[in-house]
Amino acid sequence: MPDDTQSLASLGEIAAKLEGAGIRWALFAGAAASAYGAERVITDLDILVPHGEAQRLLELLPEAELVSLQPGLTHLALPEVDLLAGMGAVDLDAPMAARITRHEIGGVRVPVIPREDNILLKATWGRGADQGKHDWEDVEAMMASAPALDWQYLRWRASTLDKPAQMKKIVARLEGLWRQLHRAEGEGQGE
Repeated sequence: MPDDTQSLASLGEIAAKLEGAGIRWALFAGAAASAYGAERVITDLDILVPHGEAQRLLELLPEAELVSLQPGLTHLALPEVDLLAGMGAVDLDAPMAARITRHEIGGVRVPVIPREDNILLKATWGRGADQGKHDWEDVEAMMASAPALDWQYLRWRASTLDKPAQMKKIVARLEGLWRQLHRAEGEGQGE
């Protein structure tokens, strides 16, 4: 996976601090998409920790800028790194933590949120090149490179998020994209 060495320079240091403090964490968004098949340069890192770890995160990284502090979300920033304790309705909860996988990114073996969660987050955001983002491109790449998805888990996660009607449309769009990408393989959308 391509990467911008400068943006990954502090990953090992941050990983050591988080793991040394016993804080559960995982990469998500663009770096996670790269771990799951998107082939583009990683320009920054997004790290998710459980919302319950917000205070410890603030204490662990006093050099980080506090970008936002609101119910369910604490957002800290370091150069090229965003650290979020919770994301409102999405948190690094037990079901997500049980599915975390480890991947090498920038020469460091790191935890990455589950493919299904990252697909759902990127699809929900739906940002495009006009915003300097690649959400649906990443979704397509993550789905194309997946031999299977846990659709039961993805649907469950979608049901826990805000705006149920919007989530239903997003899941339907994801199911259609899956069928389109995997039609030649003769695989369905999973059960």
